[in-house]
Amino acid sequence: IKDVIAYLRLIANSDDDPAFIRAVTTPKRGIGTATLEKLGQVAATLHVSLFEAVFSAAAASLIGERHLAPLLEFCHFINRTEERVVREPAGEVLNDLLKFIDYEVYIFDQDDTRVAQGKWNNVLEFAAWIAKKGEEDDKNLLQLTQTIALITLLEGREEEAPDAVRLSTLHAAKGLEFGHVFLVGIEENILPHRDAVDEGRLEEERRLMYVGVTRAKKSLTLTYCSRRKRARESVACDPSRFIDELGDDVRMPEKPTTAEAKASGSDRLAALKAMLG
Repeated sequence: IKDVIAYLRLIANSDDDPAFIRAVTTPKRGIGTATLEKLGQVAATLHVSLFEAVFSAAAASLIGERHLAPLLEFCHFINRTEERVVREPAGEVLNDLLKFIDYEVYIFDQDDTRVAQGKWNNVLEFAAWIAKKGEEDDKNLLQLTQTIALITLLEGREEEAPDAVRLSTLHAAKGLEFGHVFLVGIEENILPHRDAVDEGRLEEERRLMYVGVTRAKKSLTLTYCSRRKRARESVACDPSRFIDELGDDVRMPEKPTTAEAKASGSDRLAALKAMLG
């Protein structure tokens, strides 16, 4: 039922990029890897989620109308379903979703009949549970999805090692909290993105920075590069202006001496060689 949960997560939060990727490719709807890579480029450039990037002029230009059409159809379906979830019975909305995406056909196309029947029975059982909980608790599908997302997150944490690292975009991290958070690439032209500054959307970027900072419960580490390689040139980078706005709460580390930097690099190389045998 992970595919179905991905749809529900996306309906509840269209900024959930992992859920978007899973849902948009299940079942297959003529959206290839190359198209998704281009969409990812657009999203990164505009500093928006994959879902939001679909509706941008940049996506239409880079991807082209023919390849963008199934993406638009998918996103319009998600938007229509999102409008229904708060006013219609949970079970009815979910069953309509399963029919619309032909999920039963998809399952039986993937596996032999016996295995597929078992998977489909699990989906039917899940849908029946959603319908029952919706009626008993007087909750709509959006409210039930939020509960399911929390349960899924907690189960995932139990299965993972306690010192595991979880990678996430800022958009997908909304509403979540972590003990220790590392925000990477906190530089001018990245956060805030240069296009956002040029187009007067600085406040949107500031809110995105706020989302990242407030995900941390115990510690927050911000990182930036002193130089980056763009094209074939090494370009100097400036720390994000948002770091200065954090005030005295930020502790800036001292820069290592040249000798210390070389020694540290040698130690890392030796450790890597040891790992590789």
